[in-house]
Amino acid sequence: MSIDKWLDDDDTIEKKKKREELYNSLSTEEKKDLKRKKIRDLVQKAKQTEILSEKRKDLLNNVIAFKEWLDNRTYIKGDIERIETWVKNLYYILRENIESQNSQHNEEKKKVQIQNFNSIPINFLDEKTRIALNKKLKGINRTNSDNYYLRKLKSTVREKIKEAEYYEILRDILES
Repeated sequence: MSIDKWLDDDDTIEKKKKREELYNSLSTEEKKDLKRKKIRDLVQKAKQTEILSEKRKDLLNNVIAFKEWLDNRTYIKGDIERIETWVKNLYYILRENIESQNSQHNEEKKKVQIQNFNSIPINFLDEKTRIALNKKLKGINRTNSDNYYLRKLKSTVREKIKEAEYYEILRDILES
């Protein structure tokens, strides 16, 4: 093992200096806001990990209890129904854990998508398309006209992506 990987290189030292300079240039109110934001983020992460770890502990405890019960049995053939029940319960618990993790991941993904959508200029899309996209992002029931505008936008996006590939080829030619 090399000790070089533990030492900071010039790039990281410069980044640290820039960060410290930026932080020192902030006013006291901005520093307090940053600290509050960081604390809020840490608390939310802690809550999420606590929820996940409790569910994982419950699953692990159920699996261990099943194993202990199974180890104590000498004649398993008579307990087939009970074993099936144990396995079904463990499967339901596992599926529930996976679904909760996916839902949390989807919520975070939705927040990022909404932020990205808000960064698009208002004049870029017509009003009805923007309304349809808002409904889709927020999970509100869409009307047939909303679905029409979304399909229309989807086809337009496909065309523009094809055009972008051609423009990229042209840019490479011009830059060479």
